[in-house]
Amino acid sequence: MIEIKDLDKSFGEQTVLRNISISVNQGEVLCLIGPSGSGKTTLLRCLNLLETPEKGSISIGDKTITFQGKQPTKKQVSEIRRYSGMVFQGFHLFPHLTVIQNVAEAPILVQKRNKQEVMEEARELLKKVGLSEHCDKYPEQLSGGQMQRAAIARALAMKPEVLLFDEPTSALDPELVGEVLAVMKNLAKEGQTMVIVTHEMNFAKEVADRVVFMADGKVVETNRPELLFENPQKDRTKQFLRNLAH
Repeated sequence: MIEIKDLDKSFGEQTVLRNISISVNQGEVLCLIGPSGSGKTTLLRCLNLLETPEKGSISIGDKTITFQGKQPTKKQVSEIRRYSGMVFQGFHLFPHLTVIQNVAEAPILVQKRNKQEVMEEARELLKKVGLSEHCDKYPEQLSGGQMQRAAIARALAMKPEVLLFDEPTSALDPELVGEVLAVMKNLAKEGQTMVIVTHEMNFAKEVADRVVFMADGKVVETNRPELLFENPQKDRTKQFLRNLAH
């Protein structure tokens, strides 16, 4: 489904990702954890080509891009992005559009789909994330948790093969975190392929099929959550989990 091979990414003199290789199977939930600055978000942004790696390759579905110091073409970018939907920390909803318009806009404008059909699907998606009664509100009328659930519905509207989540709960008040994680748990049960950068360790333990621990721009350890959290093999992983416990 997703194959990342030997990926390197730098910003100026600073190397942010070093020789990253990860695979994600269809229907799998992969959680990326690690300290701030470990490269998790940059890796996610490379997967959606919001950042361009200098080296390595990314395959999603049947499309592969090999990076050798040159920018991918617009066609390559759109082909890769067709497979994935991204949910950001900061929601990124359009303030001048209602919730349902936010969800429906991309399928209508980008995919050129039938407006009535898309609006019906948008209502179903908003029902799925518990926002049926908020369809005609504007983002400023919603709580942070509701805005993030609307953002998830918007990503789902494009029917992506894989959903990419960048710390989806980090901007939320603690009491709103649960409602967003509940939506994500339901998606996992339905078999939605997801790659999630998260600092919610209990969520990772419960939902992830595999957890990748990153530090200093490298993959340190990958394992099933029960093994990685209860019996980490690498000293750097042990140190990270010890620090979390204090």
